[in-house]
This record gives sequence, C-alpha cells and structure tokens, in this order.
Amino acid sequence: MQSPKTLKTLNHLAQKHLLEENAPQIWQSFKQGNEDAFNELIELYYPSLLNYGLRFQKDRELVKDGIQDLFLELWKNRNSIGDVRVPKSYLLVSLRRKLLRESGRIRWMKEAPEISDDYDFEVQFAIETYLINTEIQHEDLKKLKKCLAQLTRRQREAVYLRFYQELSYEDIADAMRINRHSAVNLVYEAIRFIKNNWIYP
Repeated sequence: MQSPKTLKTLNHLAQKHLLEENAPQIWQSFKQGNEDAFNELIELYYPSLLNYGLRFQKDRELVKDGIQDLFLELWKNRNSIGDVRVPKSYLLVSLRRKLLRESGRIRWMKEAPEISDDYDFEVQFAIETYLINTEIQHEDLKKLKKCLAQLTRRQREAVYLRFYQELSYEDIADAMRINRHSAVNLVYEAIRFIKNNWIYP
C-alpha cells in the first residue's frame, strides 16, 4: 500500500500532466490577454524554470529575478509573440538565453574575458519522483549520479532535458541551439557511457 506522501506526489504529477496537455490552449488564451491563463502558465512552469536555471547559475535570487523578468516580458510582448508549439520548450529556451547572457555580462564586468557559451551544468533528479517512477535502489542511484557526473556538460544538459523535462529531440535542439541529429547523439552517447560504466555486483 502506498503512503499518503507517495499518493500526494502521484496526484500532483497527474494534475501537472493534465495541465501540460492543455498548455497550447492555455498559451493561446494568454496571448489573447487572459490573466488567469497567464497565471496558470506561471504556476505550471515556474518550478521547471527554477530547476533548469539553477543548473546554469548557482545564485538562486538571480535565477528567480531572471524568471520574473521573463514572465514580465512575456506579458508585455504577448501580442507580438508568434504561435508556440510547445510552451515549456519556448520558456526553457528563453530562460537559458537570458541567464547565459546575464552570466556573460557579470563575468565580463568582473574579469573582462571573451564571452563564450562555456558554462557548467549540473544534473540533479527529483529523488523522490525518480524513486517512485523507477523503484531504483539507493546503491543504484549513487552509481547513476556518479556516471552523470562524468558526462560532458552538454551531455548532462541533453539528458536532463530529455528525461527530466521530457522534451522531444526537436525541442532539445532548439533549447541547446544545435540540430536534431546532434541532440540525438548527445543523449545516445550519454546513455551508452552510463551503460558501459555501470558497475554490476
């Protein structure tokens, strides 16, 4: 029998999944000036955006400010935003660009080096949800985290977007500014590395 905490988590995931399915309609309603739809977008995607943003920038307040700015700009420019097939992907891409741009600006102000797309990316799965979904054992989880730490930063980001944010390869390509073939390769190579370096008892 599942615990109340587990049932609550599963109910939350089911409700979130239902909202995700209606996201294109919510997006269209937001574009027409519906404030309730706009608030639904914030409620639905804020946790994912915060989680994703903290992989690039450890300053939590800076990430939260970036998300707030993103939503303010979104509301202000809602009439000029084109049709969006996957709102979640659009928001993740927008936040990624904003944070990398801001990180580059801060780095330039402090050190004035050449600004590049070089960044750290940390993968941390929601442990409770991951355990529920896979029934993975504690020792296996430690092995998984060790393998993830050995991936390249771009492999870690691709794996995170594919399996945690559940984006398609097309959306991963958009988010990371690469082509679909490269996105597939990053995930494939990461999975192959994990399988090859998994230490069996």
